[in-house]
Amino acid sequence: MASKEDDTKQSGKTESTTQMAMTTQGTTTNTMGTTNTMLAEVPPEEREGFENGIEFVLTCLGLAVGLGNIWRFPTRAFENGGSAFLIPYLTFAFILGFPSVYFEFLLGQYNGKSPPVIFRRVMPILEGVGWMGPTVASLVAIYYIVIISWISIYMVNIIRGDYNLWSKCNNPWNEVGTCIDMISQKKCRVANPPGWPNATNLPAKLFFINNTCVDADKYKNVTLISATEQYFMRNVINPSNSLYEFDSINWPVLAAMTVCWTLTALGIMKGAKIMGKISYVSVLLPYFLVIVLFFRGITLDGAGDGITYYLGKPDFSKLLHGKTWIEALKQLCFSLSVGHGALISLASYSKKHNNVFKDTSIVILGDTCMSLVGGAAVFSTMGFLAKQRGVTVPEVVKSGLSLAFVVYPEAMTQMPFPWLWSFLFFLMLFLLGASTEIALVEVFCSCFYDQSKSLRKNKWIVVTIWCFSLYIIGLLFSTKAGIYWFEMFDSYTAGFSSVCTLACEFVIIMLIYGYRNFSEDIIEVMGQPRNSFTKIVGPSSPWFIFDWSLICPVIAVGLVVMSFMRDYPYEGDAFKYPMSFDILGWFLSFLPVFLVPLFALLNFIRYRNSGTPLQSLFMLQKQHPSYPRISKGFDEDQKLLQEDLPDKEPWDEDDESPSPSKTRATASGDGPATIDVTSTIHQFY
Repeated sequence: MASKEDDTKQSGKTESTTQMAMTTQGTTTNTMGTTNTMLAEVPPEEREGFENGIEFVLTCLGLAVGLGNIWRFPTRAFENGGSAFLIPYLTFAFILGFPSVYFEFLLGQYNGKSPPVIFRRVMPILEGVGWMGPTVASLVAIYYIVIISWISIYMVNIIRGDYNLWSKCNNPWNEVGTCIDMISQKKCRVANPPGWPNATNLPAKLFFINNTCVDADKYKNVTLISATEQYFMRNVINPSNSLYEFDSINWPVLAAMTVCWTLTALGIMKGAKIMGKISYVSVLLPYFLVIVLFFRGITLDGAGDGITYYLGKPDFSKLLHGKTWIEALKQLCFSLSVGHGALISLASYSKKHNNVFKDTSIVILGDTCMSLVGGAAVFSTMGFLAKQRGVTVPEVVKSGLSLAFVVYPEAMTQMPFPWLWSFLFFLMLFLLGASTEIALVEVFCSCFYDQSKSLRKNKWIVVTIWCFSLYIIGLLFSTKAGIYWFEMFDSYTAGFSSVCTLACEFVIIMLIYGYRNFSEDIIEVMGQPRNSFTKIVGPSSPWFIFDWSLICPVIAVGLVVMSFMRDYPYEGDAFKYPMSFDILGWFLSFLPVFLVPLFALLNFIRYRNSGTPLQSLFMLQKQHPSYPRISKGFDEDQKLLQEDLPDKEPWDEDDESPSPSKTRATASGDGPATIDVTSTIHQFY
């Protein structure tokens, strides 16, 4: 990799066939063979980056490793063959997960810009594709912060000393007739249970209710709900009866959302450098906490039963079912956050020659380890809870939110020092959620930074306005009907839209921009392979080009098709979830897609009004980092067409200096980036 001193020396050259950007005070030769006189040195772009590669990797891990690793992955594995589920999961990690993350990292790092600018420079008519991912990220951020708010409510109660409120049936929010204290059920599993002095005629099953053991047959027609579930549903969420019964504001949720949005805005207001510093705590601490919870979990009575159900009983017959493979694929895409634009945006702040191949490996490995270890911690605790209840592990396992907010809190209250383990668990969830939320919100903000010089100098304005806008939309979730709208966003916003975005990225870059051009971009970033082995399996392996060109787009399109396979009405309840629930849900799904024709029209109008030939809408722009290299292969007719291309971005029209794309400021004092592909990049991979 060229050093800063090498860049300074090279910038004094007057002519170079290997430079992407040149900054001199004399005469330079451009790719058309014409000569331009530059009166002053081109100032670098004001775009801060991560101070080092560790901060970049940690921030990306904060995005990829989220709440789903703790409650979504283990239940998916449990329901789809246990450890056998790892076969389809790791298979898709190899053919889609790793290539997709590596692809988006490369795209962002090479271009050093946010997605809309990248795709605009490839072909202005396709700028809307670059806005799809950030829009998906914003839609996810709107409802994702609600989960963090619920977590905050639990943490506040623990700090106040009310860590066992959710396990009792004597609270104002409890419905006494259906509430059951699961912790107290073991009182009925003794020789002489309360209310049954004659132990010879005990019923087959007893419930401990109202301080006595009652024959379970008396509750055959009654749906009993655990105290922890009533706490979550009747106190934390307290829902209305249907989608449009907003009733009133849930003030604790509103207060928690307000605090969480404020912390999110503060976390991204100072840019990538501050985000990198935050990641040391928000990402590393959850790994430490999950290890602590894992070792605590495996020492509990009954933990072995939970681990056995989780990974010790592989059901290979599940591999013959298409549903197992589909669930593995969905979980992988959900976990890695591909197609959200955030990976591209974060990589754009990284150094130009950063070893992104190594970073991808770390992110994939870190994400998988968190899923496996987190799942083991959860299921060892589920085994303990099952032993306390006197039931089997499958009877206590719940999917989704119930696992985190109902089952796990109940298990924590039965351990020694319950306040400690409860606090550590929810602190881990809070940090995992917060790190993901920050990355999701930042991606859309960076799209505005990159298209306005004044906003790059006043990032706090963009962050404040955008966070406040999302907060206002999110007020919907603080009403009594908020849970139904939360389920709409959760069900519709992240699936179809993200895989549709991913499919478009692969097609545009590999077919329109060209796989050969992208291959040369990889060489510029990573350098030539050092030996035959790395040429086959390393960063520039032909496997990636084949995978990106064929396998990944086919899988992504397949996921798009499968997204239409839904049951109506949602949850089979037409009263709570009327037809408008799905209509609005599909509108949210297609909202990012609508931006493609919208920005195509806007750019058409912009080019027509500026007098730029409309054929320029379909050409690679001069501001693209690889334009000097690619344009060398143009014939005379192509060069003639290229003369009409604008020299500057639309937002740089009032700037008298040459195009800012001719220089690129990167993190940690890289200075103007000058790339010499004939020199050896000393980088081991």
